[in-house]
Amino acid sequence: MKILLPFEIKDIGGTATFAAKFRDRISVHGHTLLNQFQSDFDVLLIIADCPLWIPLYAKLIGKKVVQRLDGVYHPATPAGRLYPLYNLKMWFIHRFLADTVIYQSTFSRRSCELFLGKTGAKHTTVIYNGVDVEKIQARNPFSSSPPTKLVTFAKFRRRDQIEPIVESVKHLDPEAFQLDIYGSYTENLRSFFEGLPDNIHFMGKRKNDEMLGLLSGYDIFLFSDQSACPNSVLEAMAAGLPTVAFERGSIPELIKSGYNGIIVPVREHSDPFADSYPFTEACYEDYAKEILSVSTNAGIYSSNARSHAENIFRLDHMINRYTGTISAD
Repeated sequence: MKILLPFEIKDIGGTATFAAKFRDRISVHGHTLLNQFQSDFDVLLIIADCPLWIPLYAKLIGKKVVQRLDGVYHPATPAGRLYPLYNLKMWFIHRFLADTVIYQSTFSRRSCELFLGKTGAKHTTVIYNGVDVEKIQARNPFSSSPPTKLVTFAKFRRRDQIEPIVESVKHLDPEAFQLDIYGSYTENLRSFFEGLPDNIHFMGKRKNDEMLGLLSGYDIFLFSDQSACPNSVLEAMAAGLPTVAFERGSIPELIKSGYNGIIVPVREHSDPFADSYPFTEACYEDYAKEILSVSTNAGIYSSNARSHAENIFRLDHMINRYTGTISAD
């Protein structure tokens, strides 16, 4: 089967990471992946923004259209009240062109159905992202001597991705805890990154393979974003890093609080699609307390994290689900 996936892998990040993993494994299943348009494809897999003429052409010639969705624009995103305009192409494919829709999580399904409306696809399913556990070294044994090494990484575009983490770490003893931040940031966050405390370091951007190799040298992974199924959380989990994360997006689907990490409530009854920054000083204090709690039991959390990745989020399991869904009638 020839699968057309019109996406050029140029950078690290959620979509690019998925595309690279899918490309590297799909041939093992006897399929051919096409990143450039060829008219002899069998199935179109849309994982990101693509020219609308491609799914229209696929429908015209009777080829199956599979749409993979992570999340959508909504009022709490930078799109603001213009979110329907930003969603327009996704909505059109979701409503009229897709034969099958794959959501990255139940949170993703919920947000898409809320802001894109009912899909016209005959089949829908949830398939979580996967991680190649065997290629990720497990973390080093937890050292009782300070500092406890904290880490986070992402393409930082918004305050809620990083500021709550930094503000929380400020509540910890700077001699006992060190935070390293990897990735890149947009211009709107420059002043924030240039004003970090002495125990918090911006380490810059790393290629994905290099980043995965660095994780084993850390103790705890920190996360605050509202995401559909963040690869960074799964990769840290596979490296045996317990995760401390705010209760946002798909985090409750990935982390078993008290087992492979801790989930910190943000606010009772908050609307995740109405408030782009729902954090208070109390949130930071709670988050810092949970970091301290995990650090005292990191060995148990670490073993559980690695096991959870192996049992639930293996890359082969994800690929099998995708190939089965894509090839199904």
